[in-house]
Amino acid sequence: MNTKSIKLIVLCIFNLIVLEHYAQNVDNSIYDTIEGYWEGGFIKNNSIQKFEVKFYKDDDGIKSLQVIEEWHPQFGEFVIPVEIDSLNQIKFNTGLGKAILSLDEKSLELNGSIEKSVPAIYLHLKKIPTPPSSKYAVEEVTINNDEVSLYGHLHQPNDKSNKTAIIIVGGRSCYAGSTKYDLYAKLLRQYGISVLVFNKRGTGKSTGDCSVATIDDLANDVVACKNYLAQHHNKYENIGVIGSSAGGWVIAKAEESTDFDFMISIVGPSTSVYEQQIQSMEYGLDVYKLPESAKADLIEYTNMMFKAEATPSNYKRFKALIENAKRDGWNELLDDTDVPASINGIDDLWVRRHNYDPNKSLSSFNKPFLAIYGEIDWIVPYKENVERLKQQFSGDRQELLNITIAHDAEHGTETKGKYITLNENQSYWRFFRISPSVQVSIIDFLAKYNFIRN
Repeated sequence: MNTKSIKLIVLCIFNLIVLEHYAQNVDNSIYDTIEGYWEGGFIKNNSIQKFEVKFYKDDDGIKSLQVIEEWHPQFGEFVIPVEIDSLNQIKFNTGLGKAILSLDEKSLELNGSIEKSVPAIYLHLKKIPTPPSSKYAVEEVTINNDEVSLYGHLHQPNDKSNKTAIIIVGGRSCYAGSTKYDLYAKLLRQYGISVLVFNKRGTGKSTGDCSVATIDDLANDVVACKNYLAQHHNKYENIGVIGSSAGGWVIAKAEESTDFDFMISIVGPSTSVYEQQIQSMEYGLDVYKLPESAKADLIEYTNMMFKAEATPSNYKRFKALIENAKRDGWNELLDDTDVPASINGIDDLWVRRHNYDPNKSLSSFNKPFLAIYGEIDWIVPYKENVERLKQQFSGDRQELLNITIAHDAEHGTETKGKYITLNENQSYWRFFRISPSVQVSIIDFLAKYNFIRN
C-alpha cells in the first residue's frame, strides 16, 4: 500500500470520528433540552387526544414514560425507548404508531406526526415544569391467607381524613399486574381514597398456584385483604371493592363471607358462569360471523365443559370438537383454559373451578352497588345482566342499584377510533379510548353515597 493510500484511509477514519463526535454532541444537546416533562396531544382532523411524556435516561439509553389518560383506568402508561437520528429527528413508538418529531429548542416545543398515518395524526408537545411532589404514599404489603402470601401495594393519600378504602380485584387471567403503578389506584387516591392492589395468588410475588385456584380460593384472598384493611391503623370506616370481568363473581363470592360497604362491578356478570358462557358463545357466533352449522358444536362443547365426565371417550370428543372449531373459526371464542390437555384435565377446566352463581349474594346485598357494562360487549352482554340485576335488587333495594351502559364500548370498556357524525354538517374523529363513562360513573357513585367529598 502506497503512502497516498494510507493518508486517504487515515483521513477517512478521522472524518468518521469527527462526524461521530459531532452527532454525539448533537444527540446530547437535544437530550439536554428534551429531558423532563412534556404535555400536548395527538391531533387528527378536528379532534385532540391528550398525551404526556417524561424523557429520561437509564443504562439502556433515552426512554419515554408516556401517559394517555383517556386510556385509564384499564391501561395507558408505557415506557418506550427513544431514538435521535442523524437528521436530529426524535423517534419513538406510541399507542397510535411511531412518532417522528422535530425540536424547536428556543420555544421548547416538539412537533411532528405519526409515521404512515392516513389521514395524518399529528403530535404536538410543549415542555412543562417538573410536577410538584406526590400527595400520596405507596406502601409494599404482604397479606397472609393460611399458606398463601399475597403481595401488593397500599396507596394512601397524605391527607388521611377520608376513611374509605377500596380493594382492586382483577379478571380471569393469571397475569401479574403492576400493583405499585395501578391506574385505578392513581385515579382514586386523587379523591382521598386508599387503594389496596394485590397480585392474584400464584402471580407476581404472591405465593400459591393460580392455574389450579378455585373461586373459593380467590374469594378467600379478597376476604383476607378486607380483614387487613379492617385492622389497619388508619381505621377505615368504609371498605369497598372493585371487581373487573370475572372479578365480579369473585367479589360477590367474597361478600358471602364478609360485609363490604359498597361494591363496584366493571363488566362483571350478575348471571351464573354457565349462563354467561352460553350467552357469550351465542353472541360470539354473530360477532365472528360464524356459520349456523357451528352453533350445535359450540353449544355441545360448552355443555361438555361443565358436565362431561373425565373419560377417554369424552376427551376424544373434546378433541374432535376442537378440530371442528378450527375448521369453522369458533376456536377464537375459547380461552386456553377452556381446552383440556388430558383426560384428567377435563375436571380441571376453568369453568369447573369457578362454577358459581352470584344470585344469592347479590339478592341479599344491602349496600350501594354500581355495575358498568359495555354496550357492544358480547362476552358479558349487558341486556341479560341488567335484567338479572333488577331482579336481584328488588323492592326498596332498587335505590341501591346503579347501572351504567358505556356507549359503544366493548368488554374492556374500550371504544374504537372512528368518525362520529353529529349532524348533517358536522362530524369528528373519536380517538380510541376507554369510555369516559367508567371514570365518571365511579366517581359520581362514590360521591353520591358520601364515600368521597368533592
